[in-house]
Amino acid sequence: MTTVVETGAIVAGANSYISDADFATYASNRGVTVSGVAAQLLLKAALYVETLSFIGSKRTKEQDMQWPRYDVYIDGFTIDSDEIPTLLKDLQAEVALAVDAGNNPLSTVPRAVKKQKVDVIEIEYADNASPFVRNRKIKALERKITYSTEGLSFRTNRG
Repeated sequence: MTTVVETGAIVAGANSYISDADFATYASNRGVTVSGVAAQLLLKAALYVETLSFIGSKRTKEQDMQWPRYDVYIDGFTIDSDEIPTLLKDLQAEVALAVDAGNNPLSTVPRAVKKQKVDVIEIEYADNASPFVRNRKIKALERKITYSTEGLSFRTNRG
């Protein structure tokens, strides 16, 4: 499969926000060697990215991907309705790197291990241990472009 990059122009058949070459540059700039096929990693990452509840609204209901969007503000600045934010591209690249490292955020989560013993090696996880690896970098990138219920507060005015 080939990546078809959404540029903000509502590209027919788009399935990625970043090209294979840009992904290779992203990884290289961070000193990461990618072992998988870039297109496959990016497509898996796009599947995850497309499940998120993004701020703003899709520009058209016919577009293949969630972006471009209207009514998006990041760090107090308006994102043009034909723009794909760098933050989104970085998010897809980070998810692709996680997938390449064996940490696909859409993979099935196995049962949490309470105790495992092989010969003299023994593993026991805390009772409240997460059953999967959490990638804080991915969550940090998501935070600015998605709706979140964490720490929501509402102000009411009584007049």
